[in-house]
Amino acid sequence: MNRSARRALQTLAIAVFALLALALRRARERAREVPLSPVSGDWYVGPAFVEREGLPTGEEPAGEVADVTHFAGETFDPNRLHPEVRRFYEHTAEYEMRYRANWHRPFRTGAAVASRLTSRIEQLNLPGPGDDSWHRLESRFLDINEPGAVETDDDPAEPAREDVRAWVRTDPASGEAVFVALYATHHRDGDGFANISVPIPGGGVDTVLRPENLELGDEEGTGVRLTTVPPGDPGLFLRTPAGAFAVPGGQRFEVWPVDSEEGGPTLRATHEMWLFGRTFLTVEYEIERA
Repeated sequence: MNRSARRALQTLAIAVFALLALALRRARERAREVPLSPVSGDWYVGPAFVEREGLPTGEEPAGEVADVTHFAGETFDPNRLHPEVRRFYEHTAEYEMRYRANWHRPFRTGAAVASRLTSRIEQLNLPGPGDDSWHRLESRFLDINEPGAVETDDDPAEPAREDVRAWVRTDPASGEAVFVALYATHHRDGDGFANISVPIPGGGVDTVLRPENLELGDEEGTGVRLTTVPPGDPGLFLRTPAGAFAVPGGQRFEVWPVDSEEGGPTLRATHEMWLFGRTFLTVEYEIERA
């Protein structure tokens, strides 16, 4: 290789390193702009994680959020929400849930490897590729005393996680944890956001979502969509021992009512996740009152 070629490669390497450093700095700055949970996981999470961490206050909330009006903002009018969807969010523990996971190409090989690890940690413990059967979930809610969190009526000068509660979802057949997540809300400039933290070894995966009315053409009301799509606070964040970073990915939840006259599910939901613009997982839910 001649000298000019070596110089060209050196220049290219420096440019790539500079771009990566700039992207990393922006990812850290982005994460500092939003309130994230300080709670980190260890090498085993499991269904008793919040008790081991000494987080519960002793109260057992009824649902994911105390009142859907906490989500009110420019894109979401809680008064338009279908009564059954609202009831699910405020009284989640009164519903039975089934789910199935669909891993998308080209992520299936990585998902098969990761599922072995998540089953040992008992966190994000979803079936691997090839298992498209329906699985039941049991839900348990615990009020959480999270450092730095505030009550919903405190009106902090800076946005903070509010009204934090753990939602522990387990597989009733095995007793293993499927999801252990700390749910909260936060507010900025009059808009409410869902703020969800999933503890993992050494940190957490935190998601901030913007609520939107999901139009159904139903006179009784709308469904709900929660999305990480910009602008503003919504996004996907990874907390590590080296700090928190914004991740080039996102999530979208949609929940809507269905006709249950024949004894079927009361609600349906989908949860989509993507990285670098490619959807890698879709989880479907069937939900009905217990």
